[in-house]
Amino acid sequence: MDNVNVSGVPANQRQDGILVTLQRGLRLLEAVAEGNGEATAKSLSYRLGIKLGTCYHLLRTMESENYIVRLPGGRFGLGSRVAFLQDSLRSMLAPSPELLNILARLREEVDETTYLTGWYGDDIVLQRYLEGSRALHVRSLEIGYRGYAHARASGKAILAFLPESQVRDYFAWRGLPRRTAATITTLDTLLDHLRMTARRGWAVDHEEFSEGVVCIASPFFDRSAFPVGSYTVAIPAVRYAESGKALVRAVVGAAREASRLLGCPESHPPPSPLFAAEADTASAPRDGSRAGSGRRSATAAVPRRNRRS
Repeated sequence: MDNVNVSGVPANQRQDGILVTLQRGLRLLEAVAEGNGEATAKSLSYRLGIKLGTCYHLLRTMESENYIVRLPGGRFGLGSRVAFLQDSLRSMLAPSPELLNILARLREEVDETTYLTGWYGDDIVLQRYLEGSRALHVRSLEIGYRGYAHARASGKAILAFLPESQVRDYFAWRGLPRRTAATITTLDTLLDHLRMTARRGWAVDHEEFSEGVVCIASPFFDRSAFPVGSYTVAIPAVRYAESGKALVRAVVGAAREASRLLGCPESHPPPSPLFAAEADTASAPRDGSRAGSGRRSATAAVPRRNRRS
């Protein structure tokens, strides 16, 4: 019989239904990955704040399932089962060949590292990237990465074309954690930044996600004018003043081409729902009657359910 606490919840389960042992195991697996084959049971135990005996039990369990392997010197590395999960994720995130072709042409044009980002469920996720000859690989940005959308140009480009209510919902539990000294960490400031992004049709992060790196991104849209993804170029901050304008033209051009491919009926960029409330207030008749222009509102074009590109 399972151990239970006084509230009737199994001892291995929190009040919110989270299984503590499984949570520890997943965090341990991530720590092994970050250790690049150098992590030991003692170092993992100390880093994660779990008892050494518990750490060994978790490691043995994951080793038996091939999620980790034991290396010489008592070190641990990732096992072959992790590769299977990564291959499965890559397959799930794979954009269409046409969108990948646009990414390849963008990389050839700018000769810089380029990224393709889109929706996966309710998250804004990195789907593919191509390195230029002057390779700049931003640390932790691998296929499937989904964090810090408020600090990444790719995320801000997409968020700028959602209704304000959806932007607030997106960050309601994610928060706006600081990544660098330049990261925007308040929602009102971010919303102002997103409105500016929507007006010009492209986003930029000046070392907000990675110090020394500037990223420029532009969103692309489907036939309902929903922002299904974005293209991004990353460059060292020292080259932004010299190359920025040309990179903006290239990224916006790629996004415009993708929007045409997906059947977006609007000019690029389409009207942003972030301005819907302002537009409604400005166009309302003074006598309080309803305006009957018949023009489709920007908000009406945005489905409540996020879509994959």
